Amino acid sequence: MTENIDEASRGDGINDIDSGRENSTATSANITDPVSAVEPAPFEGLDNNQTRMAATASENFTVPTSAVENSKCGVLPHGAYACIPALLSTIAWFVCLSKDGCGYARVTGPSVAEITNNPDIPFIDVGFKSYREPVFNPLDGEWINDYSTPCFEYNSDSVNKDGAWYFAYSTAFLGLLFGGGGAMFIWFSSCFVFERNIWRWAGYELLAATVLQSLTYTWFATSLCQSNDCRMESGARADLVATILWLTSTMCIFCRYPTVREKNVQQGRELETSNRDQSGAQAEVAAPERESEIV
Repeated sequence: MTENIDEASRGDGINDIDSGRENSTATSANITDPVSAVEPAPFEGLDNNQTRMAATASENFTVPTSAVENSKCGVLPHGAYACIPALLSTIAWFVCLSKDGCGYARVTGPSVAEITNNPDIPFIDVGFKSYREPVFNPLDGEWINDYSTPCFEYNSDSVNKDGAWYFAYSTAFLGLLFGGGGAMFIWFSSCFVFERNIWRWAGYELLAATVLQSLTYTWFATSLCQSNDCRMESGARADLVATILWLTSTMCIFCRYPTVREKNVQQGRELETSNRDQSGAQAEVAAPERESEIV
């Protein structure tokens, strides 16, 4: 009888252990990840048709032809014509950069002795920020301009920099800024496709450089030139050349828009077709899997 009681107690203990295991398994199964519990399913709240349409739309998205053509770099997509305004504007920019800082104009008159403190010097070459004195040549007894000599800064007591002076200096700087930026911007048309409005925007930038560079000649309206004789030197002539070149580039841009070559358009369409075919194939493979998951 004692043996029967022991076997019964053992059986009850085993049953208790099994029931404890089952309860712990059920409890762990009911515990879910807090992140997954908070985040909804991708297509939660949609029926089967809406879910299928959303999945197909996400798989069939393709890049438009214009975006493919514009983002792909090629060799002269607009042809050789696009290089004409780019080359002209670049030459104009380098012409402005090559100017001598104190050789914009030549001044002759009573202010020369006040600026140089030497009554024997007949003229000086002036710029926006400095000037250069000529050198006397004893062989022929004439004053010559030696470009190897340094430039001197103006003395504020002898030179009156009025509003026309500062205005000309500002327009020269802005003209150089717009001209260089427009030249570099138009060079991108030799690699990328420019829409018509972007092409004309480059023309507006070069037009601004043309106007600003031409306004630098307001320097000849300064009080220095009112009381002295001022004439153009190498710096003013360089600005004239740059203005003409930028104006020619602007006319080339506004008068004609170089259309995209057919080869580049065909490549863009082929790339779009290839992307559409690949997206369609992926959608056909993914659609049955999503349907089975939804069901």
